[in-house]
Amino acid sequence: MSTEESQLQVDKNSEMSDCGPHRPQATGNDHDSTLAPFPGGGSDRKRGKSMFGLLVGTLNKAKVEDKERNASEAAKKRQMLEQRLQIKLRKDADSVRRAEEAKKEKTLANRKEEDLQLKDSIFKLRRKRLPLLTNFLNTADIIPPEGSSPPPPSSNPLAPIARTHPPPLYYLPAVLTTAQEEFLKRRKAEVSEAAEKEWEQFKEEREAGIAEISQLRQKVADEEARQKREREAKATSMDTDEPHHDSGETAKDTGATAATEPPSSAPKIQGEKDADHEMDVDDGSPPKPPVPAGGESERKEEPVPMQADDDDAVEY
Repeated sequence: MSTEESQLQVDKNSEMSDCGPHRPQATGNDHDSTLAPFPGGGSDRKRGKSMFGLLVGTLNKAKVEDKERNASEAAKKRQMLEQRLQIKLRKDADSVRRAEEAKKEKTLANRKEEDLQLKDSIFKLRRKRLPLLTNFLNTADIIPPEGSSPPPPSSNPLAPIARTHPPPLYYLPAVLTTAQEEFLKRRKAEVSEAAEKEWEQFKEEREAGIAEISQLRQKVADEEARQKREREAKATSMDTDEPHHDSGETAKDTGATAATEPPSSAPKIQGEKDADHEMDVDDGSPPKPPVPAGGESERKEEPVPMQADDDDAVEY
């Protein structure tokens, strides 16, 4: 039996060797063949390096783009902030300039009004006083004798008298001569006509001055109204912003108050109150008869006797 078993074992081994993979014969170059790279190994390594390089390049490119995007966003924000600041500065400068112009126009209007009032007083006085002075003779007057041709009319009858030494004096004789009467009559007509003409010219000048003063004051009033509207708008915007903060603070205060205050005891229900009133010290005591509805108010008015708790009750 041992011989047959050994024979069977040899047959099995031969079959397995025939069916198994064919191994190359061992030669002297076996060591070199195992160390030699298999076909395609170098290209795979190069491809891996190139893929890694592409990955690193993509990451670096994304990082650079992210930096550029952040820089561009920051630049945009900075540019927008600068634009807002420039607009605000222009508005402030324009407001200050308008305020200064309004102040100058107000001062100019006041000065023009004062000058106009002064001129009005002067021309009113000249219109009234100069015709009155024509009723008197002056030591500087040159009166033509009787029978001579009258002198040509004066180019400026309202001109002041030339100062001399001694100064000229006004006088009026008790009895006037014919030449003096003609001289006074002619001069009075010339002065009155010139005074009225001067007054008419001043009236036109006064109307123009009043219109100019009205325009200046209107500009000042418009500028003051604009500044008032700006202040009201600013105050309104501040008032609208404050309630949000106030509501937050009020909520915080309410929460803090609710946290600090102890919880109030809940009110008892009427049934529980009645049950408490009906409790007795001893459990074995008979139940109390029901109280009628009419006597409920009397029972409330009567003092309730103090009842002992079960824990405080002492059994003898």
